[in-house]
Amino acid sequence: MAYKILLQLIDKINTSTTQTKVEYECRNIQQFSYDISMPTNAMGIPEMFFNEAIIVKAEGNTGKLNFGWTIKEEETSPYTIMASWASLWTTPTTADPIPHSHGASLTTYYSRQIKTTNGSDYQSFDLKTADGQMVSLSELFEKKGISSEEKHRFRLYNESGGYLIFDQEGMITRMSFQKSGTDPVTWNATLEFTLGNVLDANTEGSLGS
Repeated sequence: MAYKILLQLIDKINTSTTQTKVEYECRNIQQFSYDISMPTNAMGIPEMFFNEAIIVKAEGNTGKLNFGWTIKEEETSPYTIMASWASLWTTPTTADPIPHSHGASLTTYYSRQIKTTNGSDYQSFDLKTADGQMVSLSELFEKKGISSEEKHRFRLYNESGGYLIFDQEGMITRMSFQKSGTDPVTWNATLEFTLGNVLDANTEGSLGS
């Protein structure tokens, strides 16, 4: 049975349609977990057995996804959507301007912080390579704060059955990339994804819609 994960960077909700800025297919899935936390308070009654305890649930539930995959060289780019730099960074400032004006591409990524050896331009990466995917993922899916109004979407698709298992929105809260000396051409990636409404990615009156 084959599964694939689609990881999306979603624009701020507006009155028209929600725009997908970036879509990446996480191939070669190694592990996946889905956890729901349902916090409760339990108070034991003196001189009574445990089944007489009073349980009160006063807090809401939270959900988390943890999944990992092997990033390796691919025959085709795992990116299917890539917005322009002006769209990805819509509110540049003097202290944090748009780094360059290279056009959007599904096959080539220009880093927003790594320069070439001579320092004249920003380093380009082939997105079919493991290094190119790791650099682009770490830069594109990092949310810097309230000023960056995007959120993330996670979709788990059963390719054999032809249906979605998960289609959830929220925020990536942790990214981890590891490389083994015994396998230098791949990266092991792990993401932690917190499910819920991203407050600063919702316009007034749209929360929960």
